[in-house]
Amino acid sequence: MPFAPTTLRPRGQALGQANKEYDARRCKQPWRAWYKTGRWRSLRQWQLNSEPLCRLCTAEDRLTPASVCDHVTPHRGDEALFWSGPFQSLCERCHSRDKQRVEYGEFREVLALPHHR
Repeated sequence: MPFAPTTLRPRGQALGQANKEYDARRCKQPWRAWYKTGRWRSLRQWQLNSEPLCRLCTAEDRLTPASVCDHVTPHRGDEALFWSGPFQSLCERCHSRDKQRVEYGEFREVLALPHHR
């Protein structure tokens, strides 16, 4: 019978507790509600229709359907920037992995990142 590998975590911390605490803090940010509005859903759909392929994958000669409307410049709660963009279409993996690394300073250029295959 297969078994799950050991997960390394701080002593006494339940598996997933850190993620739950992070999600709780994140959900309290007032701008999170903007993503649930009809206005955002329309803007997102417009972006994905106008740029249906992931921008980062396309730069590396891969055709991957985009599923995320991403703020090129992080808005950090700035309402004007949230609604005005600029935006780019990304696949879920590029948005959740590569773009986050760039925003948190691990890489200098998005297109210089080693990519998934």
